Formats: sequence, C-alpha cells, structure tokens
Amino acid sequence: MTEPIQLRSGTQADENWLFELFRSTMQSYIAAAWGWEELLQREGFVTSLPAREFQILEQDGLAIGSYHLTHSPSVLTLNMILVEPDWQRQGYGTLMMQTVQEKARAQGLPIQLRVLQSNPAVQFHEHCGFSIVTRDNHSLEMRWSAD
Repeated sequence: MTEPIQLRSGTQADENWLFELFRSTMQSYIAAAWGWEELLQREGFVTSLPAREFQILEQDGLAIGSYHLTHSPSVLTLNMILVEPDWQRQGYGTLMMQTVQEKARAQGLPIQLRVLQSNPAVQFHEHCGFSIVTRDNHSLEMRWSAD
C-alpha cells in the first residue's frame, strides 16, 4: 500500500539535502546571473533559510520537494519552492503551491516571491496565478492574491 503524500517540518538533518536540492535546481540560473561560489551559496542558504523553517513534501517516506515561507502582517513571502529534478512536472510543485495559497487565503494575505527571469519557474508561477509586479536586471517580483 502506498503511503499518502505528506508535508512535514524540516529538521537540522535535512540541511544537506535541502542545499543539494537548491544546488541541483538553481545553480545554472544563479551561475548565469551572478556566478556560483559554492561556499558563499551554502553559507547564505543555511543562514537565510534554516532547515527547520522549510516544509518538506514526502511520498512514501522519500523527500521530493520543499518550500520556505516567511510570514509578515501584510504578506506571505515564498522564499523558495523546490522539487527534485526527477520528480518535476508531476504535480508536486503545484501541490505545494496550492498549500501555500490555501494558507494565504485563510489569513487574507497575498503571496510575493522573487524569481530569476531565466528560470522556467516563471511560467509555473504565472500558471499558478502570480503576476509580475517589478523587475530588475536578473529577477522578477511576482505577487498572488486570492481576490
């Protein structure tokens, strides 16, 4: 019998897996925009996005994706949403995004995020109802509202 998909809070034990997931999904885009310095990226990732603040998506006990959400009184910020490359385009990102959108709807708050313009995730975010608010040389700020 297949175990259901579940979300759980990240732990310190997830730190290496989270960084490796970040690297495998984001390195090429970050390297093209600014260059990739491994130690700087690792330090910035674990400092800015502690593992305990991630939600980990598991299927049959296997971690396949995660997201990091920051709450403020006026907005939820989706700092990161990542899916293992072998599991992409199978609905897991959409499932996590729907979970985040349900949280935002329940709190009556919009969601904001930043994404590199070169990242194909821009189309994913647009498909999920996000709109571009601003852009700079490398990134887009996008926003979603339940309105």
